[in-house]
Amino acid sequence: MNIKLSQHLPKTHTQKILKKEANSKDSACLVVLIDSKKNILAESALTDYTARIEQLIEVSHFKGSLGETVADYALAGDKKTTKQNPVQLLLVGVGNTDKFSNTVLQKIANTIYNSTQKRVASITVALGDALEENHFGQFALNLLAASYRFDKYKSEQATPVLTDVYLLADETLQPALTFAKSVFAGQSLTRDVANEPGNICFPAYMAEQAQELAKTYPDLLTVKVLGEDEMSALGMHCFLAVAQGSTKEGKLVLMEYRGKSSFSADAGTTEQTTTNSAKVTSGLKALADKLPTKKSAKKADKNSDDNAQTTTDDAPIVLVGKGVTFDSGGISIKPGAAMDEMKFDMGGSASVLGTIKALCEARLPINVVGALACAENMPSGDATRPGDIVKAMNGKSVEILNTDAEGRLVLADTLCYVQRYNPKTIIDVATLTGACVVALGHVRSAVFSNDEDVLFDLENASNLSGDLIWHMPLDDEYQAQIDSPIADMQNIGGKGAGAVTAACFLSRFVEEGQAWAHLDIAGTAWNSGKDKAATGRPVPLFMQYLKNSADRI
Repeated sequence: MNIKLSQHLPKTHTQKILKKEANSKDSACLVVLIDSKKNILAESALTDYTARIEQLIEVSHFKGSLGETVADYALAGDKKTTKQNPVQLLLVGVGNTDKFSNTVLQKIANTIYNSTQKRVASITVALGDALEENHFGQFALNLLAASYRFDKYKSEQATPVLTDVYLLADETLQPALTFAKSVFAGQSLTRDVANEPGNICFPAYMAEQAQELAKTYPDLLTVKVLGEDEMSALGMHCFLAVAQGSTKEGKLVLMEYRGKSSFSADAGTTEQTTTNSAKVTSGLKALADKLPTKKSAKKADKNSDDNAQTTTDDAPIVLVGKGVTFDSGGISIKPGAAMDEMKFDMGGSASVLGTIKALCEARLPINVVGALACAENMPSGDATRPGDIVKAMNGKSVEILNTDAEGRLVLADTLCYVQRYNPKTIIDVATLTGACVVALGHVRSAVFSNDEDVLFDLENASNLSGDLIWHMPLDDEYQAQIDSPIADMQNIGGKGAGAVTAACFLSRFVEEGQAWAHLDIAGTAWNSGKDKAATGRPVPLFMQYLKNSADRI
């Protein structure tokens, strides 16, 4: 669906619309927004239609309540009037304009799209100055998102008639619309890969999606893929403990977006590398020698403000996504009910992949690394057993008491690895705990952080994007719950505060002084039930956060 700004009302025609096919390319509809006080939004731009709008409000007893609609289908008036005004008119109630939020704007956008997508080729939505820039961007993104479909596996696919949307608003809002279109491109990719079934989307598939992006944006993006042999050579045995039960090889996919400058030489190779693990046995040492080496943040010359500033500006922000492409629970197998929805357990890595695509579309001047920690958690004769002890890349030992607490294991080793980029900030995102769903439901994602500045920036991005988060505690007192009597730690912390102890576990793999945040999106990454589908969150949050970060550089 195409969406554009416009300063013009839809064109009239010299032929009655009833004499044309419903899907005619020039069939159009003017969408007028009415608030709960029956005020016409963008009224000054609609003077030619005012009488017709007011008449429709009166005869339909239109109240302007949120989601209310009425259409005249261009039937108003006599033959002469119809020739002059053949454009269909749709009134949409928006409720109290003082209570606009992302949720309200989403409902308005969905109402508009669902009311028009089967019967007109184009719509013009009269906004005028009714929406400030932030709400305008949210509305545009929600209108685009309403057009998203995942029906590739249906033998019969319904094709919407609606192809063009024009937003009647000031041209100064063009940057906000352009940004919304970039976010939608990334959010759609996130939803696409997350909606794929587990027999299609497994670790190698995620690596392929990243490599396709690198081919599409070769000037901005490079990709490196590590297989299980490489990870074994690096000592990433927490990650491998999850992957070893499946015949599908685990993959660590590193996507390096260079929107500002090249990274420091210590921050990794710039080559796009895909290694066939069957061929690398003799080359493991060479590979390890090429890996990024963590350097001290204090290495820069303290006497040179310019040098210090450059180091800070060039350091990438790292996004780490949990990519368990199907989570059976392993030996600690899940109940059968709704287990099909465990294909969504890679929602974290899907959101990182989508964010990188959105970045490439928006071409934000910032350096970002996206790490996809991809594995399939399956029960088999090779699967990890409850009680097994493994060592992470940083040398810490973990007693695995529950193989269904696997996401934190793949993230632990990935967090160790990405710190070699000497990142400005690390944000990991994961469908990590059912406890988070109990705490926050499906409205807000949980955020934990060791850095007040990162937390403030994420909360600000949440407010601006409408992709909501909620700050959760990370007190040291919770750490005792994951202490193990026979290893450095255990991977579960008991019944209480499950989302918090999972975050505590991850915090033990973040070095002192490294800014870090953890997002638990178990309640927000997908919708369950009959209409199960990925939501594409938190791509809008990430893009707003990265845009704000780029604007400060």
